[in-house]
Formats: sequence, C-alpha cells, structure tokens
Amino acid sequence: MTYTLADLPMLQGLGEERLRGLAARARRRRYPAGQVLCTEGDPADQLIVLLGGRVKAGRVSAEGKEVVLAVEEAPVAFDKTALLVDGAHRATRTAMTAVEVAYLPRAVVLELAGEPSVAARLLRTLAATVRDLDERLTDAAVRDVPSRVASWLLRRCAGGGPVPLHAGQAGLGAEIGATRVSVNRALRGFERRGVIEIGAGEVTVLDRRALARAARVPVPPA
Repeated sequence: MTYTLADLPMLQGLGEERLRGLAARARRRRYPAGQVLCTEGDPADQLIVLLGGRVKAGRVSAEGKEVVLAVEEAPVAFDKTALLVDGAHRATRTAMTAVEVAYLPRAVVLELAGEPSVAARLLRTLAATVRDLDERLTDAAVRDVPSRVASWLLRRCAGGGPVPLHAGQAGLGAEIGATRVSVNRALRGFERRGVIEIGAGEVTVLDRRALARAARVPVPPA
C-alpha cells in the first residue's frame, strides 16, 4: 500500500491546500529492495518520508557486525530530531522491500515545525520514540530473553492479528539484544505452553495475559 504525506502523523490536520503545497515541494522516488536510503553519520539535510514498503534501521558494530535497531513500515519519517538540530543520520536505513519515498528539504521541515499543530504532533511523535527506546534499554538491562521476547510481542499485538517477523528471528534478536538461537528457544517455549502460534514469518498471540506475565508487566483485562 502506498500512502501520501497526509497520512504522516506529524502532518495530519493540515489543510488540503497546505498539503498540496508540500507535495509540490517534495521529491518522490521509488527504489528496489536492498537500496540504502541514508547512511549513519551522513548529514540529515532532508526529511525522508517512507510512503510505501518496509525499511530496516541498522548500525555496524566495532567488530563489523550489523545490528538491526528497528524495522519500520510506511507511513513514517526518519531522523526528525537530527534534521531539527542540523545533525547526522543516527542509523543506516535499507529498503527490505520495494519502497516509495518522498524527500522534504530541511528548510520546509523547519517551516512546518513553526506551526503549532505540527509542532504538537511532532513532540508527541518524538516522545513516543524516546519512550520506546527507554523500554528497549530497560528490557536489555534487566530482563532475560523470554521476558524480552514477550515484551516485544506485547507491544506489537495490540491491534490484533499476527505479529510479522519482517527480519526473521535473527532480526527480532538484534532488536532486543539476543541471539537468534535464544529467541527461537523462547518462542518455542511459549508455543509449547499455548501462549503463541508460530507461522511462516509471523507469530500469533493466543494468550496475552500469559504473555504479559512472562514479560513482567501488568496483566491486561480479559
């Protein structure tokens, strides 16, 4: 599915004429899977908006190993903070599928950030990003692998339906700081207990209450 700039959370609520003006100033491109959209450390001089497809954000460790930080789906904008403070991209983002992106110049984004409605939505988006990072750091510091896997699944199954493993079990492990083997062991353990069902590239949560107990978070209402 391909989205438009109007579907981006930080731009929702803008008038139709304003959105048309933004679309006219945006540069749209399509890329195949494997295309690098931005590289860690490069200047963030434009906002990259993913309108279609899926992208992974990663960094390379000192040992030369790629660490997957996140898998992101459209519609989403990358590195908003770096753009606002004239910084650099914090991760290398690579297309996992064919993608469509729109590029908005930094000057346009700064102009938008001056509008109260956009600024409020942007702050909420940044706050959610910080909260997610805080949760992930806490998970890695104090929880064992099954608890981290349970927490990861809980955050993604709220909308119902299967939870996709876009980068496989190795990708899930990279996100939570665990090996693929330990992730597989945790998933199989939950499946044997009837908490989840493992499918091809996805996991279906069958018992959210049991998963919450494994994640050591408040149990959701039945």
